[in-house]
Amino acid sequence: MDTKKNCLTVIRVIASLVVWEVAYRGVNYFIQPWLSARLPEIISKLICSTAVPYGIALPVAYLVIRGMKTAQSSSPLMKPGFKNMAKIFIIQSGLSVWAMLPMGILIKVLGIKTHEVTAEEILAQPLFYCFLLLIFAPVMEEFMFRKLFLERLMALGTNPAVLLSAVIFAVPHLISQGPAQVFYTFVLGLSFAYVTVRTRKLWPAIVLHSLSNLYCGILAAVWPKDVPVFLLAYAAVYIIAVPVTAVVLTALNSKRIKETLT
Repeated sequence: MDTKKNCLTVIRVIASLVVWEVAYRGVNYFIQPWLSARLPEIISKLICSTAVPYGIALPVAYLVIRGMKTAQSSSPLMKPGFKNMAKIFIIQSGLSVWAMLPMGILIKVLGIKTHEVTAEEILAQPLFYCFLLLIFAPVMEEFMFRKLFLERLMALGTNPAVLLSAVIFAVPHLISQGPAQVFYTFVLGLSFAYVTVRTRKLWPAIVLHSLSNLYCGILAAVWPKDVPVFLLAYAAVYIIAVPVTAVVLTALNSKRIKETLT
């Protein structure tokens, strides 16, 4: 009986994500050309990246999971103080970069085009991307993936809920930004789910999400990599120092992490 309930829980959450993705992409497919022809580019992009996915698609997707029971973990409560938040940020930043690095290199070697936001786009419309990546997306994505989806997946138990929620978080980024983002956002999804489970609050995940978009999104994109000195500094920070520190911190906190996921 529990197996049937668990399967139904997973099916409904995945179905909700599919409905959201289809509604989001479908509405944009029809209205984006119309908006682009009648409104300034920035207004059209704002509507298509905010109002459509979360004002139209999300309410429709919510109907699929409406009425489902939610649950919380019985793992030890963690206070989201500066020390804990800084530690989690370093872990998620370092491990996520190493997770995506092999695929990222392969994409560059093969010359595969991706849909990642470029430095030129950010510098051309800095206010728009700062609002989107640092405020709007962290709030709305955490509400959707950690509040609506994770709380319902917790009926499966903490470990499967955290893992599955991370997969569900990564899949839409495959569609929107390319294969390297799957590994990157999967690690981030684990981190955001972990901190939500441990603190029983949503805002720590929102803060970590925003910092991640700043660190690996905006700053990494605009970093002047065409200058050898800055390229070496980028490699030293993003590829060596932070990931190595993340591995050490993960090893030192492995017992606490295991306690959460039991």
